[in-house]
Amino acid sequence: MIKNLQENKIDLDVEKGSTFKIEIYSFSKIYTQEEKLQKIEKIVDGLKFDDKGLKVCLNDKIVTHKFFYAEEWIQSANEHGELSKENKFLRKCYLAKFICHGQNNAAHKYNLKDRGFIGNTSMDPLLSLIMANMANVDSTAIVFDPFVGTGSLLVGAAHCGAHVLGADLDYNLVHSRGLSSRMGQKYRKKEENILNNLKQYGLESKYIDILAADFSSEYIKKSFIFDAIITDPPYGIREKAKKIGNKGSKINPEINIEEVQGKSVHFVQHIKYNLGDIYLDLLDFASSHLASGAKLVYWLPIYLNIDRNNKSFEEMKQILKEFIPCHENLYLRCFSEQRLTQFTSRLLVTMIKKSKIDVQGNNFDELNTNNKNDKSNRTENKKELLNQFRENYFSPRK
Repeated sequence: MIKNLQENKIDLDVEKGSTFKIEIYSFSKIYTQEEKLQKIEKIVDGLKFDDKGLKVCLNDKIVTHKFFYAEEWIQSANEHGELSKENKFLRKCYLAKFICHGQNNAAHKYNLKDRGFIGNTSMDPLLSLIMANMANVDSTAIVFDPFVGTGSLLVGAAHCGAHVLGADLDYNLVHSRGLSSRMGQKYRKKEENILNNLKQYGLESKYIDILAADFSSEYIKKSFIFDAIITDPPYGIREKAKKIGNKGSKINPEINIEEVQGKSVHFVQHIKYNLGDIYLDLLDFASSHLASGAKLVYWLPIYLNIDRNNKSFEEMKQILKEFIPCHENLYLRCFSEQRLTQFTSRLLVTMIKKSKIDVQGNNFDELNTNNKNDKSNRTENKKELLNQFRENYFSPRK
């Protein structure tokens, strides 16, 4: 890494005679203080800080230049295919210069333990903020979540200044009814809703509305355009993936239809909503309702039973990319993987709505998954990969 910095003559923007400090971080590996000091000495010698007249300063308040060196270590599987703490290899190392303080405290501020309204699938606050950041959300944006649930993603978007709205099939969830997810509490309270979650953090002015709607139907006019769509569709594991439909039950001829239709209570029938259909519908929805250049950010669950140790980073990237559905009006900007178990993980995918100029044939970055045969990419093969996730998740492992 140091040799690469020297060969490329990267300017570290340091003045002669100024002070510096270097901090060492490692992920999935612990270094002693002595080992950290040895690494600091190597960095100082390699970057020739002494020749530039830089002086060490350990006081954060008065130091001029602060650098961070970090190593990312990965656990590798043993001969039985199990992840081993003993078998680790260095994946990447980083050298960064401090510019300004981040917002690490925001994740603690929105802690789920202190939130008024949560559910089984409420998104981690840090991940919600990351998704809002990936969508480039700001105070001018209108953000929509079509699978809103308890609205965790909307909280992250509202924190970034966006006006938010969402939709969900679960009428009871939207209207604060039904059973509660909290231990020792049987039913939801009236105040357990998304609006009160935003009020809890002083973000109620960012709230637009929450709709009770079936995502498989066209419930929003195509003229309605969003600046970003961020969502986490149901995988069918902790929450069922379903849509409105007829289960195929026969009508009882003894029932008086007019009498039934006159009643105020109506229980809507739900049928299974296949995972592949959900994501293809999501891309169609984003294509119709995103502004040009706006982003769709979503989680995609995958099941992958392969030996990762024999695969390079580039090979793994290509394998994971095969799971991501494509659309002729969207292109893939980037994706990252969150490992859940040995075989399951989920991808955080960011896609961008093509502008009119893009559709006419501009080239995109190397992660672009679209081509002239885009329709073939949306075949049953990719759809089946997604549909098999739940079956593979619950299948016995040998």
